[in-house]
Amino acid sequence: MKQKLFLAIALNIFSFSLFAQWEAGGGLGISLPITGYSEVLKSGWLANADGKYRFKKGNFAIGMKAQFVRLQNDKEPNDAFQNARMTIAPLIFTAEYSAVKGKLQPYVTGGLGITFFNLNYDTSPTTGETVNNVSFTMMPLIGLRYASIGNIYPFIESGFVLIADGPPIGFPKGEKLTGYNNFVAGICYRFK
Repeated sequence: MKQKLFLAIALNIFSFSLFAQWEAGGGLGISLPITGYSEVLKSGWLANADGKYRFKKGNFAIGMKAQFVRLQNDKEPNDAFQNARMTIAPLIFTAEYSAVKGKLQPYVTGGLGITFFNLNYDTSPTTGETVNNVSFTMMPLIGLRYASIGNIYPFIESGFVLIADGPPIGFPKGEKLTGYNNFVAGICYRFK
């Protein structure tokens, strides 16, 4: 009896892994602050990493996306936020849908998660302030993937990371939802 149960579980796991399509990817890009962030900070760079599980037909996937964003240039040197620098690190759970199966595969993604952000700025030549916060985050995204050699898929994507708490106290447009727009180019590998 135990052997049959073990065999049934092993066959289930094996058949599940036959249809599983895990993929991992990464890329680099630029980030453009919006609303309150764009009043104080200039554009910056970002690093992107994600992992997904693609379901049986391959056009629907769920996963997790992490980004590390650095907005390190002050847009307005005469405001109260002198030499402003911001680090943003969202962790977002995603759902992706792609209707096309071919060489070029457009897709749309939506996600919900949390974001840690850290803002540093100077209040005088010798002193500064630091603001840390964790906030609820939403992310709409569109992308285009290219089915190249084997299991390698180069991609480009653009989306918004919207941070619900708004900008830190004192930022212009402090009552509005804020965040950044991102443009990423990268490569993902699909495990088959």
